[in-house]
Amino acid sequence: MNFIRNYSVKLGVISSLPIGYYFYQENLQNSRIKKYSYQEISQHNSSKKGIWVTHKNKVYDITNFIESHPGGIDKIMLAAGNPLEPYWNYYKQPQKKEVYDILDSMEIGVIEDYNPDKFKNLKDEYIQEPIRSPELKFHSAKPCNAETPIDEIHKNPITPNDLWYIRNHNPVPIIKPEDYELDFFINTKFINKFTLEDLKKMKSKKVITTIQCGGNRRGEFDKTSGTQWGIGAISTAEWEGIPLCNLLENYNAKYIHFEGYDGVKSSIPFKKGRNCFGDVLVAYKMNGVELPRDHGYPVRIIVPGYVGIKNIKWLKKITLSNEEVDGPWQRGMAYKILPGSIRCLEDVSKIDLDKIDTIEELPIQSCITHIEEIQENINNKNFRIHGYTYSSKPMIFPRVDVSIDGGKTWKIAGVNPHFEDLLKFKWGWALWSVDVKIDDTPCDIICMASDKGTVQPSDIKDIWNIRGLANNSVHKKLLEKV
Repeated sequence: MNFIRNYSVKLGVISSLPIGYYFYQENLQNSRIKKYSYQEISQHNSSKKGIWVTHKNKVYDITNFIESHPGGIDKIMLAAGNPLEPYWNYYKQPQKKEVYDILDSMEIGVIEDYNPDKFKNLKDEYIQEPIRSPELKFHSAKPCNAETPIDEIHKNPITPNDLWYIRNHNPVPIIKPEDYELDFFINTKFINKFTLEDLKKMKSKKVITTIQCGGNRRGEFDKTSGTQWGIGAISTAEWEGIPLCNLLENYNAKYIHFEGYDGVKSSIPFKKGRNCFGDVLVAYKMNGVELPRDHGYPVRIIVPGYVGIKNIKWLKKITLSNEEVDGPWQRGMAYKILPGSIRCLEDVSKIDLDKIDTIEELPIQSCITHIEEIQENINNKNFRIHGYTYSSKPMIFPRVDVSIDGGKTWKIAGVNPHFEDLLKFKWGWALWSVDVKIDDTPCDIICMASDKGTVQPSDIKDIWNIRGLANNSVHKKLLEKV
């Protein structure tokens, strides 16, 4: 009887009809399921014919979804008329429950000539990934997304290479130094080509910059799309390479496009790259050694003060243009702060993405990274609170105030002496600390950065957006017990 009852629920009815009735209903339903051949599916690869994809034995019509695809139209169109398996083998990000939920809503049938063994020998595109430090906080391995361990941040004004946060969109390219080429275009016209040896012969410069992912602290938002980063998607290094302004002195344009060997593209205003005070570098060294593979070997672009996605790794091509680069990381929704009224991915089609700017500079930031107990006889203090603060503006170290009573009273934190040389760290973060007396726990500790009227927002709800970008609300950390 339990079997019959469960079957009744499955069909959405409650009755005592014979069991054969339920099998009849299910067979009738199955007979109405539309079936399509691989050949027929392959023809639906344009907006005119409809855009279909398959996964396992099911067929989906995604025509009305492509505008809302977080990875951009050009990415999802790679799978148009084809199975998703090879596409997802390379672009691993989509394989999350919410993606399957959206996909289920677009199911239109099944594959008539389905072959379950079609992709059993599919090559793993991530088999030759670099070895990474186990101290990193990993969010995903394919592609690798990992945070700098936050308890180590206060010890390192310059982040060691192996502890740098990793934000990869695709497999790490394997590039031999002797094969490396950087192409330079004006629109579609080829202008020049540089080998790694060519670049290393040019006059170089060293610049210290902090790079922060646009999704840093996304995990503090409620229900957003993307990797749920904590506060560790930020790191600092000394880079060495060719000032981009030296390569642009005879040219003019509105935008500079950068494209990596992994296919990732972004653009910046020409004035940022042409101005030598902008310190944009075509970099081939990181903290005194050649770039690690995870961080762009053999050459990447460094754009001080700009969000991480602008600092394209494995740099393949530079193009001057009067238009922004086309692609999901520039013109799609991936790095645009959408209105708070957009509550789900399907709502994205309701707005004109072209009217929303892509993130360049990020807002003022500060976070608490570490709380350590100290001897009580040091100025009658028993805890030292550590953190970082960052401004995209050069030579600005925001003031940081810290509260140990949930925001009732505040104390100014001191900046680590490493940062007294503003010229050296003009594009970098500052590490701060403050000694306090805490007798009662648990207690809420809050840090808040400010700079000439710009203050971290006190309520995270005020800056919520569907992509969870640019979270710079006041940072809170609970000290549970003394």
